[in-house]
Order: sequence, then C-alpha cells, then structure tokens
Amino acid sequence: MLSHAQDPGKKQKVDIQSGYLEIKEELPDAVIYTKDETGQVYIVHEGIEMWCDQAYVYLKDNFVKAYGKVRIVQGDTVTMRSNYAEYNGDTQFAFASGNVVMTEPKTTLKTDTLYFDRIKQQAFYRSGGTVIDTASTLTSRIGRYYAETKKYQFLSDVQIVNPKYTVNSPQLDFYSETGGAYLYGKSTIVSETSTVYCERGYY
Repeated sequence: MLSHAQDPGKKQKVDIQSGYLEIKEELPDAVIYTKDETGQVYIVHEGIEMWCDQAYVYLKDNFVKAYGKVRIVQGDTVTMRSNYAEYNGDTQFAFASGNVVMTEPKTTLKTDTLYFDRIKQQAFYRSGGTVIDTASTLTSRIGRYYAETKKYQFLSDVQIVNPKYTVNSPQLDFYSETGGAYLYGKSTIVSETSTVYCERGYY
C-alpha cells in the first residue's frame, strides 16, 4: 500500500504531462489543457494519475478542474470515472460529479457526486449511491468507503438485494474483501421461506 502522508511544508505541484496548452485573457489564473491527437490530458500527482478531455489548472492554488471523460486512478486500489472532477494538490482532496463510477478490486460504486480524501483514504457520498459486488446490490442515501480496510459504511435507507434475500437496515457495514456485513438498528432479512427481525446482526 502506498503511503499518502506528506510533510505539510513540502507540497508537490500537480504535474501536467500531456495536452494542448492555451491561455485565455478572461481566465488569467488558469492554464488550460485540451486533449489532442495523441490522446487525453494526462496529469500525475503523489501516486495518482488523471485523464480528462480538458483541464483548467490553477498553478498558484495547485488546483485542477477536469472536464469530459474524467478518470482518476490510485495505483491498483481505486479508480474513479466521472463527467467532471476537481482535485486539490495541497490537500489531496478530490471531488467528482456526473455519472460517477468508483471501482475497487471487488465492488463497483455508482453515484452522482463523490468526495475522495486521499490523506484519510476515504470516499463518501451524500446523495444516494449503489454498490454492486458479485452477489448483491446495495443502496443507501449516505455511504462511506475506507480504502485501507476495504470497508463500506452505509447510512439511511440501506437495502441489500440478493437473489436469495433482501435486507433493510438504517445502518450497515460491509467488508468487500470478505463479503461480511454488520447490521445496526431495526433491520429485516426477508427470504422466500422466512423473515428475520434484529437490531444488531452479522451475516
């Protein structure tokens, strides 16, 4: 696992490695890069890679606004795709919106807006999301993903739909590596043959 901690006094600048460069008078603080015949704009910073069709780079602020077919990759742990994204090189905080899809080795998360704190190695959404693994589909209004432990925490209107059962719960912790899930609060597990009620459980 890569180490993402850094000396606060030494901020590495976002590095734009490809793209057609232009400067607009109406945007004096931004340098604009656009995809060219060689491919998309390509950006690297502190262990991540980013591709997009166009990037507005604010050099003084170490900040990027990325537009069009955005893809952010952190090693072999997390990949995010979206229509639009922002990335702050100083705080290592990313924001993605518009058809957001985040994949990690065993699950796929789909949502409209996603925040990713690379220092804490946590991604979260507040406007509803769906997580799909090989066996189930999980939905919730609020969710958080902990990359280091590969744990999802789902809050508010949580539901799991599996061919064999359906789970409804106010809070559920799901570990993608093992497939284990912990239920908190008044929950139900409904199958073809039974209905189970519990306030705390594991399966």
